[in-house]
Amino acid sequence: MSTNVFWAGTVSGRKIVSIFNNPTGQTGSNTPLSNPLNNLDRVYFDTRFEYFNILSKTNFVQSYSNIEVNTDENNKKGKSAPNFPNRGTTIHTITNHNFGFVPCAILLDSDTNEIIGANTFVQNLNNNAFRLATLMMDSTKFYIKEEYFVRIQPLSFVTKRYTILAFNNIANVPTI
Repeated sequence: MSTNVFWAGTVSGRKIVSIFNNPTGQTGSNTPLSNPLNNLDRVYFDTRFEYFNILSKTNFVQSYSNIEVNTDENNKKGKSAPNFPNRGTTIHTITNHNFGFVPCAILLDSDTNEIIGANTFVQNLNNNAFRLATLMMDSTKFYIKEEYFVRIQPLSFVTKRYTILAFNNIANVPTI
């Protein structure tokens, strides 16, 4: 049976708090305290490691507009317009953050609690029409980059609820 250990004290002159696991047969072992980097599989938390700090949380609603099928028959070499997709990109400004640096941030779907990664589908209609979303940022603002591709079926208006979590400290393993 393994044992979870909560330990607070001083190691090498530094005050630390550590939570780690001692597997069966290693009860009383403090190797995660003396060598946490070589025992990462056993360490749940250790104040010597730098963890993400949430700098800001922004909840917002993003509305995406209707995108119609291409109906322009001009200059299509005799082919029907729907065979020439309506495609494009729209950049939506979400909010000013004014951090003065480009933060590390993630975009969450507030309804599903799923992370919206680069080029995540917002809508997909049998691969005949789809809309993608990507979080973008600079040193002052957050943006949503919307990319759409419409062929055969139009994309309808859709509203999504999102949360942006911005961090001021990326995860880092310091030299111990």
